[in-house]
Amino acid sequence: MKMEAYSGPPPRRLGERLAGGVVFPAWARREHAGYHRFRRDLEQSQFAAPAELEQLQQRRLGKLLEYANVHCPLYRERFRAAGWREGEMPDAAAWRSLPLLTKRDLQQHGSAIESEAFPRAQRQRNQTGGSTGSPLQFQVDRARFATRMASTHRHNAWAGHQPGDWMAVLWGARLDAHAQDGLWDRCRERLLYRTVELNTSSVTLPDWDRFVQAVRRRRPRFLLAYARAAVALAEYLDGCGIGDLRFHAIITSAEVLSPAHRQIIECTLGGRVFNRYGCREVSVIASECAAHSGMHVNAEALLVEVVPDPGLSAPWGRVVVTDLLNFSMPLIRYDIGDVARWSEAPCVCGRGLPMLAEVQGRTTEFLRLPGPRVVSGPALTLVFADLSSVRQVQIVQRPSQEVILKVVPGAGYDAGVRAELRQRLDLYLRGSVPLAIEEVDAIPCLASGKYLFVVQEAAAAEATVLER
Repeated sequence: MKMEAYSGPPPRRLGERLAGGVVFPAWARREHAGYHRFRRDLEQSQFAAPAELEQLQQRRLGKLLEYANVHCPLYRERFRAAGWREGEMPDAAAWRSLPLLTKRDLQQHGSAIESEAFPRAQRQRNQTGGSTGSPLQFQVDRARFATRMASTHRHNAWAGHQPGDWMAVLWGARLDAHAQDGLWDRCRERLLYRTVELNTSSVTLPDWDRFVQAVRRRRPRFLLAYARAAVALAEYLDGCGIGDLRFHAIITSAEVLSPAHRQIIECTLGGRVFNRYGCREVSVIASECAAHSGMHVNAEALLVEVVPDPGLSAPWGRVVVTDLLNFSMPLIRYDIGDVARWSEAPCVCGRGLPMLAEVQGRTTEFLRLPGPRVVSGPALTLVFADLSSVRQVQIVQRPSQEVILKVVPGAGYDAGVRAELRQRLDLYLRGSVPLAIEEVDAIPCLASGKYLFVVQEAAAAEATVLER
C-alpha cells in the first residue's frame, strides 16, 4: 500500500501549546541547565556542511581525549600502549590502533574507565536492561542528560512532535517509566511528560483494552514504541476491528524495524514511521527525517564508526561509538554490538549529518554457521513475512550450532506450511547445521519488553557467567 507524502505536523491544541511553551521551558531551565542552548545549536548545526561538522567533532574529541588521558587510568594505559604522544591528536592510523572498548571492559574494569576527578555530585549512575541477561552499569554526567534530551527532541521534531504534545508510549524499560503514584506525580504526568504509557514486558488483552481507552481520552497524535510492540498494537486493533486510533507519526526504536513491520504499522495506525537507533549508554545514535532515506547520525554528540569485521561482508561493519560529551565515564571507541552500513548518498532534506543506510541489529542476532559464515537474523524476518498462517517466529541457536525455529501457528497452519518454513530457512542454512521446528503457544518478550527475533543461547550463557 502506498503511503501519502509527509504533510508536516498538525495544528497543536491549546493545552499542548501551554505545556510546551510555559511548563516545559521552566522545568528544563531548572532541572536541565544547558538544554535550551544545545537544542538551539542542534537546529543550526544539522544543516552545516559535512566538513564543518567534522571539525566540530574533532574539537570535542580532542578535549575528551585530553581529559581521559589525565583522569581515566584505563585510557591512560591504552593511549601509551598505542604510542600516542601526549597533547597530540592521533591521526587516522593511530586512532584505529586504539583497542575497542567492549561491554566486558565496562563490567570488569568500570572503575578504571571512570574519571578520578569528576565530582560525584555531578554524575549519575545508569544501567542497561541487559538484553543477554547481563546488565551494564555506567556513569553519565548530569549535564549530559540535558544534551541527550535535546538530541531526542530534535528527532521527535522531525516527526512533528514538540515538548508538551501528548504521546502514546509502548515501552518495557522500567527505568524509563514515570511514577504516577502521588498527586504531584499525576500532575507532573499531565502537565509535563504528557504520555499515555503501557508497559509491554507483559501485556494481556485487558491491558490493551485499558490502553485503547486511555488513548481515546487523551487523543495523542504521536506514538513512541518498540518496533515489535507497535506491530502488536496494530495486530490487536486489526483483530478487534478498531479503526478510530490513528496517529500522525510513529517513532520506533530499540528493535530492528523490518520493511514488513513498517508497512503493517503505517497501514493500520495511519501515520508515517520515523525509525530511531540508539542505546542507553549513549542515547540517540541516528534517526530518520521526513525523507525516510536512511538515519542521520547525531554527529554533534557522537563520533560513529562502522568498523570492518572478518565475519561480515562489506560494506557491513560493527558499530563503534565515542560519546563526545560524557566525561564522568568516557566511552571511547565503544563497540555496542550492532551491525550497520553507511549510506552512499546524501539526504534530500539538506542536512549535512552523516547517514546510516541500515542497522541490522546485534551481532548476537546473527546465526553462526560453519565456514565461518554468518546470516543476519533480522534480515530473515522477510523470509516469513508473507505467511499469514504464521503469527510469530523466533530463531534459537544452541551452543552446538543447532537451529530451532519456534513458531506460533495461526489460522491455516498445517504440515504444508511447516514444510514450507523448513524449505525457506534451509535456503540460508544450506544443510550446514541441524534444523528443528517447534510449535509453541507464545513467544515471550524479555523483561525489558523487547522481542528478540534471534536468540543465541551461547551468547546468553557467556553473559550470565561474565556477570557472576
